Amino acid sequence: MKSLRTYTFFFFLTLPLFAQQQHQFPILIERVELAGNRTTKAEVILREIPFTFPDSLSLEDLQLIQNRVTNLLLFNLVELAILPEGRKNVLLIHVTESWYIYPVPIFFINDREWDRISVGFQVSHLNFRGMHELLSVGGWLGYNPTFFINYDNPWVGKKTRFIFGFSLFGKWVSNRFFDVREQHLGGRISIGKRFSLTQSMQLTFSLRRIAFPDNYRDLSVSGDGSDIVPKLTVNYRLDHRDLVEYPRSGYLVKYQLTRAGFTSSQPRFWRFVLDHRAYLKLSKRVSVGGRNLLRLNAGKLPIYDRIFLGYFHRVRGYFTRRFTAQNYMLQNYEMRISLLPLKYLSWKSAPMMPAFFQQLKYGVSLALFMDSAVLWDRREQLSLRNHFTGFGAGLHFHLPYIYLLRLEHAWNDVGDREWIIDAQVSF
Repeated sequence: MKSLRTYTFFFFLTLPLFAQQQHQFPILIERVELAGNRTTKAEVILREIPFTFPDSLSLEDLQLIQNRVTNLLLFNLVELAILPEGRKNVLLIHVTESWYIYPVPIFFINDREWDRISVGFQVSHLNFRGMHELLSVGGWLGYNPTFFINYDNPWVGKKTRFIFGFSLFGKWVSNRFFDVREQHLGGRISIGKRFSLTQSMQLTFSLRRIAFPDNYRDLSVSGDGSDIVPKLTVNYRLDHRDLVEYPRSGYLVKYQLTRAGFTSSQPRFWRFVLDHRAYLKLSKRVSVGGRNLLRLNAGKLPIYDRIFLGYFHRVRGYFTRRFTAQNYMLQNYEMRISLLPLKYLSWKSAPMMPAFFQQLKYGVSLALFMDSAVLWDRREQLSLRNHFTGFGAGLHFHLPYIYLLRLEHAWNDVGDREWIIDAQVSF
């Protein structure tokens, strides 16, 4: 196999897959070879391939394989090449591994408000044991001080394909209605099953103890200043997006059903979340996408479990506004135009942590967007006149490790406008 590795290096320099015009598709592939995965176990990559070899693959099939390996978010770059081996063909998947262990300081802005800064330290391993497992331990001070330990394994067993995870945490949360800090202690355990590469279901049991200061004990459901809040949540997910970090084609469906509380001294309510997203590629550089997010609640919500629009989910044009109600619906639409397609840059002679500086991607996209939302406690509030809407345009900068930095300008339906700086794709 040493000769294959040597030939592979030359092949990638001279003949990238999608420039190969001499191949006739579909093409018969005898087997798959991997290169570059020094830390990541081979099975993590191979289990993402929805084909059994030997098999005939089209160009679209090869793009699917490349996208699925990229969506692991473990590699800076994923390249494919077809190598002739006598009369047979070998598919080579070459990956440039990212940096996986981050003993780094924590600095972030809560709720996208600059006066809500948290500072701390965490150790995260994004590829624990080389098996795509996430393990992180850390905490922070400042706004909503927290300590935590998280572990998540997205694929347990080669054929059983179970999902498993757990977490423990403690945090002191500033209440969004009163000038009081709540103490939250708890944890969760999750088990699930991957029915296919795109479809999964997960069951999570979580338990929290929430305590209030003595002079605010009436805010608790129990009335004695502290609540025990058990929750049982079922999640269903169907994901056919091309690239999760910046989708341009495909669709995503997520359903979540939660039951909170089981006794009269606990907050008891049902929560149902429906998230539908679809993306359509109009040309090589232009795509459109849309999302409909619906959050419904039945039962009386405690003050610490109210739902808000304007924190994690927002309407651009009302980016700094906060809304709360029993239910809400959010719709997003966006056209994405690639101005500078993704390119990659390496610093071969980096003085330290050289893997951190290999195949770093960069690119620029233009986005035109419109967001709209409505919140309601009673059915008669669910009307078009109660929607609030924003629209605008922005530049999206594709960057290594951050994935996406957005600089956007938005107007709302009453004529106000605002600049927005945010990270990660909007949907």
